Amino acid sequence: MERVTKLFENNKVKILAGDLTAGDWEFKMGVLWGGFDQVNLATDLKSMQIQTEESAKNLAQTLGWAVVGNIVFGPLGLIAGLAMGGNRKQVCAMCELKDGRKFLAIMDSKIYQQMMALTMTKST
Repeated sequence: MERVTKLFENNKVKILAGDLTAGDWEFKMGVLWGGFDQVNLATDLKSMQIQTEESAKNLAQTLGWAVVGNIVFGPLGLIAGLAMGGNRKQVCAMCELKDGRKFLAIMDSKIYQQMMALTMTKST
């Protein structure tokens, strides 16, 4: 069951360039994890600015929804699952940390919203 959950969970952030190591990072509970590095965005994120926004289709999610649709509703459910499943918005954002480091990253729009909310929390 954990494999199925990970298939539908999208917590990946792809760092394209900047002061952090480029590659796939994982966003969990306000922290970016990449290899041996971690950045606590809850305390370190200063600002974010959207550079681009586009729609993307996740193949694994599309196939998952198609299978579920087929099981529950038959062939029409299969078609609906293929048409509607796995649609996501991808956001490319420039992020600045409080220590002056910057990085350009691509992430799911839901992760962007969570990270943006971190910039609006009061620090004591």
